[in-house]
Amino acid sequence: MGQPTVTTGVTQVDGVRLHYLRAGSGPLLVLLHGWPQTSDCWQRVLADLAADHTVVAPDLRGYGLSDKPSTGYDKRRMAADMAGLVESLGFETTAVVGHDRGARVGHRWALDRPEQVERLALLDIVPTREMFRRLDASLASGYWHWLFQMQPDLPERLVGHDIRGYLEYFFERWTYNRHGLTPEAVDGYVRAFSRPGAMRASFDDYRAMEQDVALDDIDAAEGRRLTMPVLALWGSAGLPSRLPTLEIWRAYADDVTGAEIPECGHFIPEEQPEALLGHLRSFLADEASR
Repeated sequence: MGQPTVTTGVTQVDGVRLHYLRAGSGPLLVLLHGWPQTSDCWQRVLADLAADHTVVAPDLRGYGLSDKPSTGYDKRRMAADMAGLVESLGFETTAVVGHDRGARVGHRWALDRPEQVERLALLDIVPTREMFRRLDASLASGYWHWLFQMQPDLPERLVGHDIRGYLEYFFERWTYNRHGLTPEAVDGYVRAFSRPGAMRASFDDYRAMEQDVALDDIDAAEGRRLTMPVLALWGSAGLPSRLPTLEIWRAYADDVTGAEIPECGHFIPEEQPEALLGHLRSFLADEASR
């Protein structure tokens, strides 16, 4: 059987045009990228997942070929974008795999619309709320970019003259298998973040974290948890490896499984695609057997 055809599409949700990749047929599976990337980060796993799913990999608001509005980067709004995209494609429910910032969108999406998100896989994160609650010298040394990118105006000024240099710093520091992020892939991300408004929009994603933590605090106070099956994965050389990641997620969700992926940094879909596929096949097979 040949490789499934990958097509591109654009859907407008609440006035924002969202670009996406699509392949396969069957139950819906949405893949949400992180920073500093786009939907292209899923290229090494998309075809395999499309063998038995309709796979949709959008560019989040502010990223890639999607619009870059001046507002709407809190995770509730970004999750609503994804809910609208799913509805526009004619689906009622979906499984979601999110990496990095996309996993934070997925977490909020599943909290706000548990009837729409059937299963949730979260790659290389712990909840945003927990990051700030646990911030110490070790975490600060790894997540310093959060505090920098939350500042108004300054990141654009300092980074705008050398976008490639800034992004390549993270692609170098956050990888274990550096061959997984090919020069061609890095070139594509540099082009994406060099588009007008792209760096500003991605920093706005971080600037929304005070709103995001406030929403997380409300959910925690009200006892609201993830009720669908959750899979948490992290790289052995990734920043969440410094934390009791599985234990943390079990405080936020009712049904959690998880694993550390060996010889892997932050960019799991590109550094260890086969290992990721093995975990996702098992997780999604559980869905099919229910």
